[in-house]
Amino acid sequence: MEIKKFNNYKIKWNINSETMIKPGLDRIKKALDLLGNPQDKQKIIHVAGTNGKGSTIAFMRAIASEHKLKYGSFTSPCLIDVHDQIQLNGNNVTEAQMDHAFGQLVNVGISGMLTDFELLTVVAFIVFAEQDLDVVFIEAGMGGRFDSTNVIKQSVAVIPSISIDHTNFLGETIEEISWHKAGIIKDHGKLILGDTLQSSKEVIWKEVNSQNAQLIEINKDFQIRKNSYNYKNYAFEELTPQMLGKHQLSNMALAITAMIETGFILNEENVRKAVRKASLPGRMEKWNDHVYMDGAHNQASIDALVDTIKQYFPNERIHFIIGILKDKDYKYILSRLEEVATSFEFVDFKHERALDATTLFNHCTHSDKRVTKDIHLIDLHKPKKESVTIVSGSLYLITELKGINS
Repeated sequence: MEIKKFNNYKIKWNINSETMIKPGLDRIKKALDLLGNPQDKQKIIHVAGTNGKGSTIAFMRAIASEHKLKYGSFTSPCLIDVHDQIQLNGNNVTEAQMDHAFGQLVNVGISGMLTDFELLTVVAFIVFAEQDLDVVFIEAGMGGRFDSTNVIKQSVAVIPSISIDHTNFLGETIEEISWHKAGIIKDHGKLILGDTLQSSKEVIWKEVNSQNAQLIEINKDFQIRKNSYNYKNYAFEELTPQMLGKHQLSNMALAITAMIETGFILNEENVRKAVRKASLPGRMEKWNDHVYMDGAHNQASIDALVDTIKQYFPNERIHFIIGILKDKDYKYILSRLEEVATSFEFVDFKHERALDATTLFNHCTHSDKRVTKDIHLIDLHKPKKESVTIVSGSLYLITELKGINS
């Protein structure tokens, strides 16, 4: 999948890279060696997992900001274009900073060595290395063990959740997927672990032991009860995230713990302000009074979305605008959403792996459903006033609809 506006830099600087996904670290390690290993110049928190990565990083960014820390972040996928994937203190990387990084790539002759995502990862490390930062937050692109971000010698690792996703690359069982995620644990490092299945924990414990690492686990080593957080000498009260859903309390607790274990001294009032401000596009994002956007696209995230709807909109009529990628379990997604839906609108959107809206229509058993082939006909500024509209199924759908309705 093409990263928006990334090709502009590749063409401008005459650097080639492959668009396909090719797990493995040999290529990117060679490239980083040529550049003097910029990835080793910062304190890093590395986040992998199936769901919750982006939200956990959003909480950490807010906490860093409220404590006047200088930080960088690398996340995926892009929401508008490549510039929002690399951020410095909450601001998108600039064209000048991207050009400077690409200039360094040209100097060491990196063209043709990498995939697009590997190349972008290298660019992010170059950008961060040239800044005076207190901490960098890195989100694994897919999996962990063989993901291009997993070239860091030392980091605090965070795994918010593990469930079935990307089975063509990571395997079809929780144990196989957990093995990939656990690959971000470093020698004598630390892992902050969210709530996971016992079968997943067993795989992670084995990796923790083999790496002589320290496991710090939610509901065991640190707790979040209602809106109170407890860990070591820290006791924070009245923590009220604006991001909806009980799973966000867990992500918040992981973020706080990761910051503490990275060595930062946190202030209760600053943390309280931070979690109120933390937000993430496409995660129960409030578009207006009647429209929310949530990029849920796998079993665990759809389960969380349905729970959130039941909790916050128990007596509301729910209209779904849905678009899903072909490789997702769309039958499960539809069956869960049908539990809370009043009506469905299936839409075609621009992505090479987008599932035809008619296929979704045919597999949906709900009586009130329709297909919109032209996404430009969807006006989010004029939603059904008598119901709550939720756009879901893919972050790529959300990004396109935002562009049309901006």
